[in-house]
Amino acid sequence: MDDELLQRHVENYAAWVRAFRTSTAPELLPVDTGDPLTALGQELALLSDTIARRESELKWLFDVVNTLGQGILLEEVLGHIYTGFKAVVPFDRIGCGLLRDNGHRLVAHWARSQLGTVRIGVGCGQQMAGSSLEAVLSGGEPRIINDLVAYLAAKPESHSTRMIVEEGGRSSLTCPLVVDRVPLGFLFFTSRHVNTYTAVHQSLYQQIAAQVSAVLRRSLVYEELLSSNRLLVEQTPALQVVATTDLLTGLLNRRATDAVLVRAWERLRSEGVPFGIVTCDIDHFKSINDTHGHQAGDVVLRGVARCLKATTRAGDVVGRVGGEEFLSVVTSCGAREQLMKTAERLRRAVADELIAGPPAMSVTASFGVAVAHRTESIADTVAAADAALYEAKRTGRNRVCFRRQAA
Repeated sequence: MDDELLQRHVENYAAWVRAFRTSTAPELLPVDTGDPLTALGQELALLSDTIARRESELKWLFDVVNTLGQGILLEEVLGHIYTGFKAVVPFDRIGCGLLRDNGHRLVAHWARSQLGTVRIGVGCGQQMAGSSLEAVLSGGEPRIINDLVAYLAAKPESHSTRMIVEEGGRSSLTCPLVVDRVPLGFLFFTSRHVNTYTAVHQSLYQQIAAQVSAVLRRSLVYEELLSSNRLLVEQTPALQVVATTDLLTGLLNRRATDAVLVRAWERLRSEGVPFGIVTCDIDHFKSINDTHGHQAGDVVLRGVARCLKATTRAGDVVGRVGGEEFLSVVTSCGAREQLMKTAERLRRAVADELIAGPPAMSVTASFGVAVAHRTESIADTVAAADAALYEAKRTGRNRVCFRRQAA
């Protein structure tokens, strides 16, 4: 080759290299088989292709990680994985299995397939001990099986492989999910063709394995919190019942009854809505416990509570505020006569009730009545009702007494 031709070729290569530095995709150099620099030109072309492919892979890696980070719910993240990995990892099926029972059991959590009918459905599980997946976790690297039919013939005991083969899978890439050395589960890529996966696919996954695992773990924690919150919301009514109910009688407990009193008092002060209080105490209750035992006393308490609740009108509230003491808040009623009639109705209901035993018995109760007034406090009104109750006890029991104000 003469010097002039050599010079021209060198200039062409120099121009190509300059274009490569600025655009990474210059036009290919013409190949001249008689040119001793052809080998250099071919190598430069291969270098261009390699760098372009690597640039594309890096962009994909960035895009996938960025997209996964936008997902919050686990289904969203797995959906992004399905879409994002399609560009560089060939598959016809992708599944996610999560470790349960402190890592002893792998459970299928999610799958999308373009193969046949899914045989490994959500919830299907297998023990990890002694399985080939246990070895994959120990090694920490993706596993390639490029002929699942041959693998199954060699290991016919592999139930999961059999299911995948029956779905139509012929090669697989199994990728462990690990966060801070704690195993989370696996991503399973499956192709309908043999010899689909190479070391390139292993390498691509490994470069973002930590980020994928961390995002999935974050989503799992978030969903666990959501689940706990939903459970708490579902249990809130039951917890409120437990917190406000006297467990023996089923009536409101002392705290809940006091809360009803406060609300009634606030309505009296702000809106002028009247209310009254009726207190109740079972007569000779100590002798019932002493004679028949505390179990019989509990039966009496439940029986009296049942009578009071059944006789109390809608809108009124009755609660157990002490051992054998009850209190009723009678709303929209501020007249003495009405309150006395209400208390008398309660007294007769208790006296007429035959409480099942053993032994069966009848009991009576004494009642005190007081009307709430704006000029008095809640404590004054309760004290007035208690004073009336003590008067009923003192004057013979099984009766109703009224007190206008605290003594």
